[in-house]
Amino acid sequence: MSRLRDVRAVRQRVRVGTPDPTLTPAAGMAAVSEAVERLDVIGALDRAVGPIKQRKRGHAAGQLLVGIAAAQLAGEDFQVGLDRQRADAAGQLLAPVPGLCSTTAAGLARRLSAAQWRQVEVGVGQVAAAALGKLAGARRAPLTGSVTIDLDTTDVEVYGRKKRGVAYNYQGVRHEAPAIEWR
Repeated sequence: MSRLRDVRAVRQRVRVGTPDPTLTPAAGMAAVSEAVERLDVIGALDRAVGPIKQRKRGHAAGQLLVGIAAAQLAGEDFQVGLDRQRADAAGQLLAPVPGLCSTTAAGLARRLSAAQWRQVEVGVGQVAAAALGKLAGARRAPLTGSVTIDLDTTDVEVYGRKKRGVAYNYQGVRHEAPAIEWR
C-alpha cells in the first residue's frame, strides 16, 4: 500500500488553463527542416524555376513550394492552414519556411508561369538525385536498378468503332485509348 502512495505522490495533476506557447504539435517538423536543408530543396527548386519577382526580398519560389508542402505534412488541407501554422510560435522555430501566410502564398503562386510550374518537376528530380547521392552504394543499387511504369488508367467508354484512338480493354469493351507521350 505504501508503494501506491509513492506513485500517487510522483504523478502530476492535470492542469486546465491556457495552452503553453512553448509546446507545438508540429515537433516532427524539425526532421523535415533538417532534410530540406541537407538536400538543398529550396535552392534546387529556386534554380529550376528561376526568379518570380524583380526584387530579391520576401519568399522565393522554392520557399513557397516547401512552405506549402510543410503545411501539408503538418496536416493542413487548404492555404488557410499556412495561417494556422504561422500562428504556432513554437512551430515556426522548427518550420523549414517560417512566416509564410496564405495571402503571400497565393500572390506568389500567381506569379509562376506555366513553364515555371513545369520546371518544378526538374527541381524535384534534382532533389531526388541528391537524396540518392547521399545513400551508400549498397543501399542505392536496388533503388535504381529497374523502373516500373504503371499505366493503370480509367477507361472512357466510346460508342463509335471508327473514332480516333478507339481500343478494346481486357473485358472486350470499346474505350478511348490513353494518349501517352514519350519524350
